[in-house]
Amino acid sequence: MALLSAAVFVGAICGTTSHVAKAAPVNHPINVNGTSLLKVNDYDVLYCTPIGPYVNEEKRLMVPLRSVAELLGAKVDYNVKLQEAKIKWKSNEIVFQKGKQSYKLNGTEAAMDTQPEVIQDAFVIPLGVLLRSMNIPFEYANNKVILKDPAFDQSKIFQNVIELDRGRFIVDNPSALDIQNFKIVGEKNAAGETRGNITVSGLNRTGSVIREGKEDLHIIGVSNQTVDMDADFASVDIPDRKRPKVDQGGRVTQSLSYLKINENDPLQYIFAAGRTLQAKDERK
Repeated sequence: MALLSAAVFVGAICGTTSHVAKAAPVNHPINVNGTSLLKVNDYDVLYCTPIGPYVNEEKRLMVPLRSVAELLGAKVDYNVKLQEAKIKWKSNEIVFQKGKQSYKLNGTEAAMDTQPEVIQDAFVIPLGVLLRSMNIPFEYANNKVILKDPAFDQSKIFQNVIELDRGRFIVDNPSALDIQNFKIVGEKNAAGETRGNITVSGLNRTGSVIREGKEDLHIIGVSNQTVDMDADFASVDIPDRKRPKVDQGGRVTQSLSYLKINENDPLQYIFAAGRTLQAKDERK
């Protein structure tokens, strides 16, 4: 995974203190602490370049325009000169413009209590306005927005992730763990290599104990050319990792270390799945 170019500090989506994201210079050391605010089907979206989901000063969840196209499969057109974005989802079209506290839905103007921003040349929009205006299915639970629609799995990014995520074949509860806090650290060395670590914590919300061998807090890093994730199946050179028992209401933490030697393969997304797998004695 490549070196992140932004440090993002986010709080809960509402009701708690939050911080507006601040862009950091490219190639500086990484120190990103965050709270998961967005989930699309089975995957929490922790980071998307150049800035992950965050809460702005009006306490509205903001996401990069590019991620709307790549994660949801929406059609997006962006006018750089006007700093205006058109988003099409099924039969609806919405238009946002930087600094404007209104939007156009199918040609009709409507007011909103926040405004789009431009951060590191990325156009960032209020996700809630988009979802409600265009009737995109979602719910709010555990301090995060959760989007649920089988169509999202057909988007550009998720198709690739799902194809490579072999653990999906032995999942018995895709939402056993509520992904909560995460931390990303990394630094570029004199040789130009980027070394770092992603740590994610999850809370057992099943209402019962998750027995040993079933926990799968699964971290996925998506770059331009590669996808990095921990293995859910043993192989000749990769043994099964330890999967500890998780008490009811207990927490579990997992980490994924990374090394990137190719500057042309920058990090695009970090996802996490908080699930349980069929234990070896449960598999057919």
